[in-house]
Formats: sequence, structure tokens, C-alpha cells
Amino acid sequence: MDAALSGCRVYIVEDNYLLAMTLSEVLEDAGAEVLGVGATLQEAQTFLAAPPQRPDVVVLDIHLRSETSYPFADLLAESDIPFVLTTGYGKSTVEARFRDRPICSKPFSPMALCKVIASICKKQG
Repeated sequence: MDAALSGCRVYIVEDNYLLAMTLSEVLEDAGAEVLGVGATLQEAQTFLAAPPQRPDVVVLDIHLRSETSYPFADLLAESDIPFVLTTGYGKSTVEARFRDRPICSKPFSPMALCKVIASICKKQG
């Protein structure tokens, strides 16, 4: 894969370990720097409190086991950090205030996610 995401810093919030590792690998293969992976709302909030670097974009699974990531999405919006929502429940289940954000419905193509992330990183560049 080419370096379409070269220089783009990404943080992943995904509670499915295999999917998180696959996403991390795909993004790194595309040239992104994956700053970390969080599986819970608390891990994500801890990361945002003291990130090693500010992410250019966050890949954010909406449903994290018994909780949603909406409180973290609110923090990202307040911090002006772009994010891509992922969900296995369909776009219509996304809270109305986040429906203007990029949404990838599971199962999604890793290439499709890379394209969305690349467009976000180019806007910031």
C-alpha cells in the first residue's frame, strides 16, 4: 500500500482487540503513525488528558462493551480534534448531534476508512 496517510497521527478507540490490531496495522501500512489504541471510555479519556502527541484524527467505535463513546466524542469536539465514528448498528442509530461527522458502518473496508482519514488529514495540512 502506498503512503497515503504519511505523517497523519491517528488514535484508535475500539473494544474488539482483533479489529483494533487490524486497523492499526492497515493504517501503519498506509503511512499513518498510530499513537495508541484504547478499548474503553476511560482509556480514551486518559489518553486525551496527556497524549504523546496530538492526534490528527481519532477512529472512534461508538459502542464500547457496556458504554458508548459519546462522552469522548464530546471531548474531541471541544478540543477540535476530528474523529471518524464506527458502528455495527447503522448510521441511523448515531446520535443526531454526531450525524454530520464521518461514519463508517461495520463491516467496512479498511481502504474506505483510509480514504476518510486521508481526507481529514489533508484538510488539516
